Amino acid sequence: MVDVSDKAGSRMVVSGRHTMVLCLILLAVAAVGYVSFGRAAAPAAGASGPGASLYLPLIAAEWGLFLYVRMGLRNHDRSIRDLVSARPLSARALLFDLALGVLLLGLLSAADIAFERAFGGSVPGSVQTLLVRRAADIPLWILLSLSAGFAEEIVFRGYLQTQFGALLGSPWLGVAAQAILFGVTHGYQGAALVLKIAILGLIFGAGARLRRSLVPGMAAHAALDVIGGLIAFR
Repeated sequence: MVDVSDKAGSRMVVSGRHTMVLCLILLAVAAVGYVSFGRAAAPAAGASGPGASLYLPLIAAEWGLFLYVRMGLRNHDRSIRDLVSARPLSARALLFDLALGVLLLGLLSAADIAFERAFGGSVPGSVQTLLVRRAADIPLWILLSLSAGFAEEIVFRGYLQTQFGALLGSPWLGVAAQAILFGVTHGYQGAALVLKIAILGLIFGAGARLRRSLVPGMAAHAALDVIGGLIAFR
């Protein structure tokens, strides 16, 4: 079983080639996002919202990344379970991890507020394009948020954090490296938000390493996305 804390940085869970391809895929996705959303204007008042035509491809992209990681793990006789937690996933452990997720959500929210006070809280048009504006889109947004919370924590804090830690010879350098890539993949949101997302990635990564579990981060990530996407809904 892969220990996402103490043994991260000592060995890779899959080949370096698989990781390089994943990084190229993430950068390609980021480039597509920049072209699609990077210069988008804020939706006009009364706009109908993004809907299934936008949310469904994003959900598919999240699960595509997850399946690629899963394929690499299975080719090396490992499983997603190995990345999720270094301890047995008992009911008691899950409840404790979910409680930690609430605390992590509070920390992330505080970091978000502090960042907005320091750099301004304006929401770029590329982000506003994604926000929910119709009640009919709420289920899809929740599904997208849950997908992102699960898949991105697996990809970044589970897989890449371990791989980078092994390549760089230090688990904490692995935490930093995945956070930087996490920010870069959100480049369509603008330079300031890339920095904020990288900081959030650091917090997610540190939490995963210290707890040796991705469950708190998954819960906090999904909740943060759900709340963030509904701020425009009236």
